[in-house]
Amino acid sequence: MLQLPAYAAQCEERVHAPGVTEEQIRDRFMSTDIRREPMSLKAYIESVIPALMNDSTAVSCSRQIGHMTGSLPHYMPPLAELVTAMQQNVVKTETAKAATFLEKQVVACLHRLIFKCDAAFYDTLLRDTETLSGMVTSGGTTANIIGLWIARNGALGPDLAGGFAGVEQAGLLAAALHYGYRGAVIVGSALMHYSLKKAADLLGIGVQGLVPIPYDEHFRVNVDELERKVLECKSKNVCVLAIVGIAGATETGSVDDLQALAAVARRHSVHFHVDAAWGGPCLFSKAMAPTLVGIESADTVTIDGHKQLFMPMGCGMLMLRDPNKVRLVAKTASYIIRKGSNDLGRFTLEGSRPGNAFYMHANLACLGSIGYERLMDRSARICRYMAKVLHSTQEFEVMLKPMMNILLYRYLPMPVREKLRGANPSYHGLSDAEWEEIDQANISLQERQKADGKTFVSRTTVYSPRCRRSIVALRVVIGNPLTEEADIDQVISEQLRITSGESSDLTHSDSSGQLHWRALHDSQQDKCGRHYWERMSSNAKLFFLEDSAGF
Repeated sequence: MLQLPAYAAQCEERVHAPGVTEEQIRDRFMSTDIRREPMSLKAYIESVIPALMNDSTAVSCSRQIGHMTGSLPHYMPPLAELVTAMQQNVVKTETAKAATFLEKQVVACLHRLIFKCDAAFYDTLLRDTETLSGMVTSGGTTANIIGLWIARNGALGPDLAGGFAGVEQAGLLAAALHYGYRGAVIVGSALMHYSLKKAADLLGIGVQGLVPIPYDEHFRVNVDELERKVLECKSKNVCVLAIVGIAGATETGSVDDLQALAAVARRHSVHFHVDAAWGGPCLFSKAMAPTLVGIESADTVTIDGHKQLFMPMGCGMLMLRDPNKVRLVAKTASYIIRKGSNDLGRFTLEGSRPGNAFYMHANLACLGSIGYERLMDRSARICRYMAKVLHSTQEFEVMLKPMMNILLYRYLPMPVREKLRGANPSYHGLSDAEWEEIDQANISLQERQKADGKTFVSRTTVYSPRCRRSIVALRVVIGNPLTEEADIDQVISEQLRITSGESSDLTHSDSSGQLHWRALHDSQQDKCGRHYWERMSSNAKLFFLEDSAGF
C-alpha cells in the first residue's frame, strides 16, 4: 500500500514536522492550472505523496493527545481497500444488497448496547421494512442534525382534525401559525457542540433558537435552571423542540446528569436528545457505564464511530429509542427508495453513502465487547495518571477531575503561581493583567509545543464557574490506545522544558520544577493489568503490538 510503512514509522517519531508553517504548506497548493496531459501514478506518488505525508499530522502518534483522532486496528487499511473496491452504495438495496442488512444489524447491536431491549424486539425490528433503530451517517454533526430534525417534526407534526399537514409538509412558519407559537428553541448546556448551532440554523429556528444553560463547577448543566427555562418558554408560547444532554463534552469530557434531564423531558413531554458522540462507547465498560445512566431514556442518541469506536473518518451514528419515529423524516422516490423496500435511503439525511458499517461490523467481531471495555478502561486510567502527575507539580493546575478521558489544565506563570499555590489560594484576588498573563502563557506554550512537533496538546477557551470568567486551558484527549504513561511524562516534560527556556529534554526532577519519570506500578495494579490482558481479544492486543507492558 502506498508509502504506509514509511508513514507508520514517521508517526512513531513525531506529531508534526518541526518548523514548517501552515503558510509554507499552503503555498505548495496554490496553482489552479489543471494538467492537460496525464502523469503516471509513479510520477504522481514521487512528486506529491512524500510531501503530503511529511507535513500531515501524525494523528496516531502516541504523543498526539490533543484531539479525538488516534490509531486504528491493524485490519482497517485492508478493510478500507475492500470497501472502496466493492463501492457499495447503501442508499438502496439494488446497489448494496448484503451491505444493507449488515448495516441494519450493526445499528441494532449498538441500539441494544444503549437501550437494552430484548432479543425478540430486535428479531422483529430487523425484519421490518418500515422502521429503523438508527442510521449510519458521515459523522456526529450529521447525526445531531438528524436527531433534532426528528424532534422538530415530532413536536410540530400533523393535526388531522385541524387540517394541518405538519411542519414536514407545510414548513416552520405555517406550523408556528397553526399551533400559535411565537418561536421554537432547543435547550441544553452552554457546552453543547457547535454542530447544534448548525442544526438550529438548518431547522429554521436560527442559532438564537439554541438556548444555552449555565453549568456547575463540574461542567455539568444546571438541571433546575434548565427546567425553569423550559417553563419560561412554554409560558411565552415558545415551542421547546428538544432538550439536549451531553455525554462527554468535547471541551471538558464532562457528562450531564442524564437521568435528571430525562425526567425533565418526560414531565414536559419534550424530545430528549443525548449527544454521546465521544462518550457513548464508555457503555462497554462496567466501570464507566454508570456515568451515563439515563441515556437509555433518550429519544435519540448520537455516537461517533470514528472516535472511540475506532472506525475510519466519516463514520457516525444516530440511534432512536423508538424505531417508529424514523417515519417522521422518511422520504421516497419512484425510481429508488420505494415505499415497502429495504432501501435505507428512505430514512437517511444523506443519499448515496459508502458501506462504512462494515468497519463497525468487523470491530464488534474482532475486538468484541470485552476488547472495547479494556480499551475504554485503559484510556481513563491514563487520563487519571496524567491528572495525578500534573497535581504533583507546582507549575500546572488541573481544572476539573476527569469524568472520562478528557482533561483540562493550565500552566501557571511564576508571578501568579504563589498566589494560587499558597495556603489560602484565591482566584478573585488576581488583577485583569494577571489573568491575561496566564492566558497568554498558555497560548504561547501550546503554540511552541505544536511548532516543535515532538508532542502535542490542544487548547480551548472555556468559561470556568470556579474562576468566574473565561480562561485559556490546555486540553488533552486520551483516545489513542498506543498512548502510555511514558508518553504522558514526555508531553509534560516538553512543556516544562519550554516554559523554563531549556533547550534539551528534562528527565530528572529538581527544585526548578522538572518532572520525575513515573515509578513502576504497585503489585496490585500489575496483577489487575495482567488479568485484563489475558482476557483481551488477540485483535485488541494488536493495538499494543502484542506487548503486555505497553498495555
